[in-house]
Amino acid sequence: MNVIEQIIKNKKNMLEKVKQKKNLSQIKREAFDYRDSMDEKFRFQSVLKKDKTTKLICEYKPASPSQGNISDLDVNEVIKIYDESPVDMISIITEESYFKSNFRNFQLANENTNKALLRKDFVIDEYMIYEAAANNASCILLIEGICPDIEKYLNITTDLGIDAIVECHSRDDLENVVDLNPQIIGVNNRNLKDLTINLETTKHLREYVPNYMISESGVNNLNDARLLKSYNADALLIGTSILRENNPPSIKSYIQKLHDVLI
Repeated sequence: MNVIEQIIKNKKNMLEKVKQKKNLSQIKREAFDYRDSMDEKFRFQSVLKKDKTTKLICEYKPASPSQGNISDLDVNEVIKIYDESPVDMISIITEESYFKSNFRNFQLANENTNKALLRKDFVIDEYMIYEAAANNASCILLIEGICPDIEKYLNITTDLGIDAIVECHSRDDLENVVDLNPQIIGVNNRNLKDLTINLETTKHLREYVPNYMISESGVNNLNDARLLKSYNADALLIGTSILRENNPPSIKSYIQKLHDVLI
């Protein structure tokens, strides 16, 4: 069993426990009640539409399968930094077993910022979409090849008034979803099978992306960010290299430099 298969197995087990406390009907009702009370919808797209600069999405990610432990900084510390810095949107990993985070971290982030939030996880059940929407998510991640029904889940996000990033890793992935006309494609530069990075993935897939494109994974330095910007990415999602700075002043300084590269 590879890492992804183990993550999915663990996620299914965790979801069963969550559903015992609150079933699908309950979380669905909460999600629609909450979203109906909001004036602003599709906040990720709203930020992407603001101007032609490459947007910066900063991620909270304590660990990862490829990097191991990344940072011991508390989610409240990190979100405070992101909130005060020139960060356009914020991504919160909520996977428990390999990324060492959880949905509570998403809820804490929501309490500490008004910036648009992405719930980043391996969405394998519609429950996770309603759970995110009920807790002020602006966007969720749907991974081609892992998400069981992208068309159905995109329809759910539309009904809820939240965005979805459809993550692709190859031209085949894109061809599988392009007829659904997803508004935001996430091109992951990491190969999920062997966890290797190739920034050229963004370059090769850009021409096949119909709308907005977010380049994910692999930014280790300012030159990497500059390169991905040159490939016409609409936004970069960066976590590891930011959190590896491991103290607030250094993180703030690095974010400012990334911002200056992208504007």
